[in-house]
Amino acid sequence: MTELQERLLNLTDEIKDICEKENLKYIVAGSTAAFLLNHKKYMAEECFFNMMMPLEDIVKFEEYVNKNLSETRAIESWRNNPDLQMLKFRYVDKTTLFFDGGSAERHICHGVHVNIFPTRKFEPSNEVRGIERYVQLVNYNQGDFARKIVFYKLITRVTHLNRFKSHIMRKVKLDNANYIHSGYMKRKKMTKQEMVDLVISENLKATKPYTSDRFIPEEKKQDDVKENCLAFMNDISRVVKFPLDLYDNVQQLEFEGRKFNFYKNPETYFSTMYKGDWTAKLTEEQNGADRSTVIYDVDTPYEEYLDYIKDEKVTLADIADNKLKYNYWMGQVHNPAVNKTWHTFMKVRRSVERIDIWYRLRNKRGELKKAYDSRDLPKLKKLLKGYLNATEKYRAEKIGFYIDKELFKYAKLIWTEENYPNKTDEEGNLLSYPEYIYSLVPDLYKTETPEDYFNKRGKKFD
Repeated sequence: MTELQERLLNLTDEIKDICEKENLKYIVAGSTAAFLLNHKKYMAEECFFNMMMPLEDIVKFEEYVNKNLSETRAIESWRNNPDLQMLKFRYVDKTTLFFDGGSAERHICHGVHVNIFPTRKFEPSNEVRGIERYVQLVNYNQGDFARKIVFYKLITRVTHLNRFKSHIMRKVKLDNANYIHSGYMKRKKMTKQEMVDLVISENLKATKPYTSDRFIPEEKKQDDVKENCLAFMNDISRVVKFPLDLYDNVQQLEFEGRKFNFYKNPETYFSTMYKGDWTAKLTEEQNGADRSTVIYDVDTPYEEYLDYIKDEKVTLADIADNKLKYNYWMGQVHNPAVNKTWHTFMKVRRSVERIDIWYRLRNKRGELKKAYDSRDLPKLKKLLKGYLNATEKYRAEKIGFYIDKELFKYAKLIWTEENYPNKTDEEGNLLSYPEYIYSLVPDLYKTETPEDYFNKRGKKFD
C-alpha cells in the first residue's frame, strides 16, 4: 500500500468514526464498491474512494467537520465552490497535496480526499431541478448548449416532433433536460453561487417523497402503485432511484484490513446505478496516482503549494479549463468523426464477412437442417459458430448481420432457446434478440442473398 492510499484509508476511518458518533449513514459507492467487491486490497496505485450518504446526513457531517476539524480537514461542495460539476461533497486532508491535471473539474481544495455523493429522499420543485441541471451544464463548459436545449425544446413543443429535442440531447450527452429552461431563465437574476445555494436549501426543505415501482416484486405490482425510494442525481442529470433500505440493508466488505458498509443486493445497486451493460462497469480499471498528470505529497499542505505557484502564468484553473475545452473537442469533433468512419468501415466489413461466412456454410446446409430438425443445439452452435460470433460483433456496433432466411431461422432457435437478452431499439421499443438483429438489417440483404448476387453476375461456385 502506498503512502497516498494509507492516507486515503485514514480519511475513510475518520468518516466512519464520525458517522458512528453522530448516528449518520453511509455506504461505499459506484466504482469503489465494485473494486472492493472484486479485491481485498489495492492492486496498483489506485487513488480514489467514493461513498454515498443521505443529503441530510452529509449536512450534519459537514457541520461536524467545520466545527471540530477545520484546521486539518475541509469539506468542498457547492457551498464554497459553485464550479464543481455536480452536487457532491469532498472530504479533504488539508495537510496533503493531490492535484490531477487530467481532471476537467475546478477544485479549491487540492488534497487527498474522499468523494461523498448525496442521495435524496424528497423531491424539490421542477424549477429547482431545472436550475441544478443548468448549473451542471455550465460547469461542464456547455452553457451555450443550455440555450440550444431550451430553443430545441420550444420547437418540439410547437411542432410536436421529438426529433429536434432528441438531436440536441444526443449532441450534449445530457441524460435529462427536463425543466432546464428554469435554470436558463434564472441566470440573469441570480449568481451561480445563489443558484447552487438554492438547490441545496430547497432539497433539504422538500417534503414530496421520491417514488418508484422498480423495487416492487413482480407478483405484487399493481397499476400506478409506487413506493417511496431514494434518488441520486448523477453527472449527466439522470435521476437514479435506489431502494429505500439502501443504508439499512447492508453487508460488510473487507478491504485492507477494514470493513465498509455496502448494500446487501449488489446486482440491484449496480443495475440501478449504471445503464446498459452494467456488468462491464464492475471490472473497469481504477485511476491511479502513477500518471504523469498527478502531483501528490502526503506531507505538503496544498495551501503551501498553491502559495508557491500563485505567480505562475498558467493557473490550476487554467489547466482545468483547457482540459474542459479538450474534452469538448474530443466529444463534439474528434470522436464523432472517428466513430462515423469506424461505423462505415464496419458496415463494409460486414458485407465482406457476409459473403465469407455464406461461402463457408454453403456445403453444410444439409448438416444444418438435420441439426435444426432434431433440435441438436450443440451441433447447430458448432456449425454456426462464425455466424453467431459475427452477429454479436456487429450488433455491438448497431449493425445487423444477416445472410438469408434459412440461416437466420437456425440462429433464431439458438438465441431463443438460450434466452439471449432483449434489446431496446432507438425508438425505445423492447425487442427480443432476434427481432432486434433483424431490425438492424438493411432491406437489400433481406431480399437479396449472396447466392442471388453472384447468380445475377453469372458467377458459379463448385
